Amino acid sequence: MSSSVEQKKGPTRQRKCGFCKSNRDKECGQLLISENQKVAAHHKCMLFSSALVSSHSDNESLGGFSIEDVQKEIKRGTKLMCSLCHCPGATIGCDVKTCHRTYHYHCALHDKAQIREKPSQGIYMVYCRKHKKTAHNSEGTSFSHVSATFQFQEEI
Repeated sequence: MSSSVEQKKGPTRQRKCGFCKSNRDKECGQLLISENQKVAAHHKCMLFSSALVSSHSDNESLGGFSIEDVQKEIKRGTKLMCSLCHCPGATIGCDVKTCHRTYHYHCALHDKAQIREKPSQGIYMVYCRKHKKTAHNSEGTSFSHVSATFQFQEEI
């Protein structure tokens, strides 16, 4: 149920994140390792991954995510190449639905993507540098369009 946070010492190699394949704890958050030592992932790499949803079950979890779901997302990432470094594991996509840019968390930072997080609401979004300026404008328009649509439907 709980996850341990540790790093191996001595001549054995240091554990790396299953998503970004790095030890960039300062940029990507704490490296979390499952109790059975089979899964390791940075907290931010999991939070921003497109297909991961936090788990509230009593099953074994890693940073609030089901270990099974984390493993599935790491596997999905093997098919996704990063738009910046061109390496696999880029499970973080631009939140503009028509955009195909994908990143590792640290690559999104280096590419000057806009990172938006509201932990109290469970919102973790990334906008690539091409869409970060339009993200501000489209949110307001999108919400007003939705409310206008609901008002119109109620009048019918």
